[in-house]
Amino acid sequence: MDTPSVADLQHQAPDRSRRRRAALLLGPVTVGAVLTLSAATHPGGNHLLAFLAVPVWLLSGLIWISLLMTRGSGYRRSPWIIATPLIGALTLALVNSRLPMRAAFLISEPALTGYARSLPEQERLSFGEKRVGLFTVDTAQRWKGITRLGLANSGGMFIKCGFAHVPDGRVEDLGVSSFDHVTGDWYATCTDYD
Repeated sequence: MDTPSVADLQHQAPDRSRRRRAALLLGPVTVGAVLTLSAATHPGGNHLLAFLAVPVWLLSGLIWISLLMTRGSGYRRSPWIIATPLIGALTLALVNSRLPMRAAFLISEPALTGYARSLPEQERLSFGEKRVGLFTVDTAQRWKGITRLGLANSGGMFIKCGFAHVPDGRVEDLGVSSFDHVTGDWYATCTDYD
């Protein structure tokens, strides 16, 4: 087996240095984007994931600014330096378009529809966590043909969000603070308790 020459080792060192720079820039911003997009899959957002995403985005911004301010590091001329603001802008655009929530709903729609149909007609809410598709349902109610499913960790401290299956478009019968049509007879709902 041949041992590498000094010239080979010197040639490999810049490649490792470039990979480390790319990982330093892309690591935190990628984790922040994944946490943010995951939080945006719930109507009203998943507040636990959002709380985790904030310090990661702050760290990512601090790394990016400190690398821009470091003289002689080569980061200013690196094509990777644009990655942090580009990934941040793309994440913001996706969250504002509600695409993550709609995609997660479309993946879970058959499971949510089956679960909604399986619920008995009753006036009271039933409590208990059950994984349905990509979502964890913690409250469910089917009354007068309308099914309301509350999602765990969605909304906020005084806001409960989820989905409602409303046949015939009787949205006024929901009794919620806000609703947004998702697809067919399904609506994303939020109830503000404060």
